[in-house]
Amino acid sequence: SFWIVSHICHEISNSSGPLGYSGMVLAMFSIVLLGFIVWAHHMFTVGMDLKSNTFFSAVTALIGIPTGVKVIAWVSMLSSSGLYWSEPVVWWLISFIILFTLGGITGLVLSCSSIDIVLHDSWFVVAHFHYVLSLGSYSGVVISVIWWWPMIVGYSLDNSLLRAHCLISIIGFNLCFAPMHYFGMCGLPRRVCVYDHSFYWLSGLCSAGSFISSFSACFFIFILWDSLTSGNKVVGNWRNEGFAVNSMVWPLTYHTLLHCNVVN
Repeated sequence: SFWIVSHICHEISNSSGPLGYSGMVLAMFSIVLLGFIVWAHHMFTVGMDLKSNTFFSAVTALIGIPTGVKVIAWVSMLSSSGLYWSEPVVWWLISFIILFTLGGITGLVLSCSSIDIVLHDSWFVVAHFHYVLSLGSYSGVVISVIWWWPMIVGYSLDNSLLRAHCLISIIGFNLCFAPMHYFGMCGLPRRVCVYDHSFYWLSGLCSAGSFISSFSACFFIFILWDSLTSGNKVVGNWRNEGFAVNSMVWPLTYHTLLHCNVVN
């Protein structure tokens, strides 16, 4: 998802290269390397000594720095370009950046070992990793399909349906997972089927949000089917011609190209 968002933000900005390219690459490698030494933040409740808790808390919080570099670069590339605000892919990019940042903030909260001991195995943790992981993977799939579908298939997608799909998805996602932060802060553990009656109405909202999210996934499949059956062929390309794939005639020919493209 990081690569997809970075690549598409670069294309939309029409710049010669991604903003802070070296910083983006360094941030990516930093996240990968730090990911190898933060495993114990899942084990703050097993009775580790104070030095171990302090080390793994600090390293976990440190991941926020390279992640922040990437978020700032994405926002800068989007804000410095003449955005097509009606484009659904822009809606998805902005939604991804905002919700991913919110999920990252809750991750910083959980990086503190003393707080994590209180919130461990609660619904707060479920809300955190769904905002970061589930949203990131789903948004990455949707954004990539929206962006490359016309090039691969040769038919355009209905922008009105895509905008409606974006709104439905974001509403369903937040309705499903946002209340879980409150559950966790109230001390409600995960993986329980019986809980206090005061949580019933919020649990109903979460269930409604899950149904809305499921509907949005089915709705997206319908949008793809509508694209194939409507017959609206792609006739032009406004994207950054600095990429070899954008200099070709859309849709791409089947199996192979008729001639080699010259890349300077």
